[in-house]
Amino acid sequence: MVLVGHNGSKNPITLRGTIKNISTVNSFEMFYTDSLNNLSMTNDIAISDNSFEAIVPAKAVFTFVEKIPRLKPEPSGWYSGDMHVHRDCGGPEQEILPESKFIKMMEVNDLAVISVLADMGDAEVKPSEVDLLKVNGQDYHLSVPGRTIHYDAEWHWDPAGTTFEHKALGGHLVLLGLKEAHQIWDESPYKILEYGKSQDAVVGFCHMQYLKESIPEILDCCTPIDYPVEAALGTIDFLAEDVWLNDESIKAYYRLLNCGIRLGWAAGTDYPCNNGAPLGSLLTYVQVVDQPFTYEKWVEGIKNGRTVVATNGHVEFLDLKVNGNATPGDEIKLKQKGTLNVEVNWTSIEERTGRMELVCNGKIVATKEGSANPSEPVTLKATVPIDESSWICARRMDGTGHQTHTAPVYISVKDRPIRASAADAEFFVKWIDTTLQNIEPGGPWNQYFTHDLEVVQNRYQKARAFYVKVGKEALKAHNP
Repeated sequence: MVLVGHNGSKNPITLRGTIKNISTVNSFEMFYTDSLNNLSMTNDIAISDNSFEAIVPAKAVFTFVEKIPRLKPEPSGWYSGDMHVHRDCGGPEQEILPESKFIKMMEVNDLAVISVLADMGDAEVKPSEVDLLKVNGQDYHLSVPGRTIHYDAEWHWDPAGTTFEHKALGGHLVLLGLKEAHQIWDESPYKILEYGKSQDAVVGFCHMQYLKESIPEILDCCTPIDYPVEAALGTIDFLAEDVWLNDESIKAYYRLLNCGIRLGWAAGTDYPCNNGAPLGSLLTYVQVVDQPFTYEKWVEGIKNGRTVVATNGHVEFLDLKVNGNATPGDEIKLKQKGTLNVEVNWTSIEERTGRMELVCNGKIVATKEGSANPSEPVTLKATVPIDESSWICARRMDGTGHQTHTAPVYISVKDRPIRASAADAEFFVKWIDTTLQNIEPGGPWNQYFTHDLEVVQNRYQKARAFYVKVGKEALKAHNP
C-alpha cells in the first residue's frame, strides 16, 4: 500500500487516517521532501486499532509506504534484544550517542528491545549522572510499538586498565529491572547484588568472553573473577557474553551446569565498546510465554533460562524441543533412567552453512552438518539416553565457534541434583583457592580490600565448601 500527498500550508499538519479491510498492514514508513530536506524518512508510523497518526512538515510532498515485515528466524513468542547497550564508552562528551538514534539503530538487527545501561560504578560510561535518573522501572518515552527502550544499569570499578581512584576486583555486573539506580562505590560485588535483589531486579555477570582456559592470575578490566563464588551462593540469575565470540565463555557455563547450578544465559553487544558494531550483533532471544510482551517479562525470561543467544546478529535461530514440548528453561522429571527424544530446528533468513551439535552434560551427543536458508531449515533428531540428572542444550557451530546457542532443558532423575563432573567442581575449588591466596595479606590482590576482606574471604570459603561437596557427590554418583 502506498499513500501520496502534499501539505501546501506553511505549517506542519497532523494527518490522521483509518485502515479498513486490510488486516496485514501494521505500519508505514513516511518519506517526504520539503524546502529543507530532500527525500527524508521519519520514524515508523504504527497502526493501532486500524488507525494511524503522523505529522507532515510544512510545504512537503509526502509518501506513506507500507512497511513489509522483515523475515525473522525465530518462532512467534520469541523476542530478540540487546541487553547491554551504552551511549558512550569513555570517549569525549561530543561522541555521546543521541537517544534519537536508538530506534533506527534497533532496526539494523530488527530488535524488539534494548537495555540501555547507565553506569552506576566508576562513571566511565557517560553521561552517568543524567542516565541514572532514567532508571525508574518504566519503558523509556522514545519506545514505539515493537521497539522497547528501557534504562537499567551496569556496575564496575575496573581493577586494571583505568585511572580511577577506586578499583574493585570482582567483575562487571548488569542489573535489569531496577526501579532506581545511583552511583555506588564498594569493594565487592556482593553488596551490589544485594542492592539489585532488594528491588527484585535480575542480576548477573557480563563479559564472560574474557575468560581463558586457565584460572586467572593477572587482572584486566573485565574478567568476572567472582562469578564462581556468587553462582555457588545463589546471588546471581544469569551470565552474559558480549563484544566478541569466545567459546571459553560457554565452557565456563557448562562447568556450572555440571555442578547443578542453574543460571540463565544471555548476550549483548556492549555498544559502543565493541568498536561500534551494530546493536544486536550479539543478541538474546527470549521466549515470552505469557502474552502480551513486556520488558519485565523479557527480563524474567533471561532469569528463567528461556533464551537462545546469537553471536552473528538477527539471522538464525535454534528451536530446541525435548520430548515434544520442553523448551529452554523447562525441567523434565523422570522417575528412573530413560531416553529422551530431542529435535532441533535450525532456521536462517540467509544462507548459512555449519554444524549443529546437541550437548548433554558438556559432551556432544549428536551432530548434523548442513546449510540453512529461508526456505529450507535443517533439522537434527536424536534419541538421548539419560542415566542421571542432566541438562541438554543445542548449538550451531562453524570454524570460529558458537554462532547460536540455546539455554538448557533440565532433566531430573529421581529428584536428584545434577552432579555431572567432579573435575568441574574441582576446577572451581582451585579457582577459589587461587583467589584466596591472591587476596590474603601480602598477596598481589590484597590492595583491593581495605575494610571488607574477612567478609569476602568467608564468602569464598562458603562457595569453596559447596564445590567440594559437589565434587564428592559427583565422584560417588559415578563410582557407586
